[in-house]
Amino acid sequence: MISLFSILFKNIILLVLITISLVFIFTNNIGFKEVRYIFLGVGALYVFAACFEAFKISSIKKETVKFIYFTDGFFAKRFIKIIAFACCGIVLYYSDSIIKYMAFLCFLIAFTEIIVTVWRYVKHLCYVALEGDMLIISTNKLNTMRASEITKIEARHGLTYFVNDKNEAITMRTDMMKEKEAFKIALDAWISANLIKDKVIVE
Repeated sequence: MISLFSILFKNIILLVLITISLVFIFTNNIGFKEVRYIFLGVGALYVFAACFEAFKISSIKKETVKFIYFTDGFFAKRFIKIIAFACCGIVLYYSDSIIKYMAFLCFLIAFTEIIVTVWRYVKHLCYVALEGDMLIISTNKLNTMRASEITKIEARHGLTYFVNDKNEAITMRTDMMKEKEAFKIALDAWISANLIKDKVIVE
């Protein structure tokens, strides 16, 4: 419920920013001086909301042991998003269109993505956790799979695959984990505790 609230909170603030930008562009109700202070204040709130969303979505029980898990895919998706919004902002800013001031909204989103990426890295919000019968992977999104749903576990070439009874798979780059040996021990213990040793496919 709190995670849902954090998502809604961030999106509502984004809608407010869009509305403020459109009102400024198409009406005389907000002046240039006023919009700078409004945009700065609401923009700062948007950055806070994005960090709060990342934190809440990645929250797990305090006693749960988690293993830090940052992949190339995580950084690539963030980098592409930042570049895309920055480029859109530059194109809008140097255009002669009336909507050129929407560029600042694009710059804000790009800046927010940078802050959130740093925040995730510093706070270790990208991880793999084994919580009870639940496998939890938090990167660009939160993936979960219960032990009772797993039909196959296979590890090869630095990748570990978890396949469930709906034939949906979670792929992990275990070769990129700093604590891969500790994770392997924890994973073996989790597999034994949840009685799914028969689901493991040996190379």
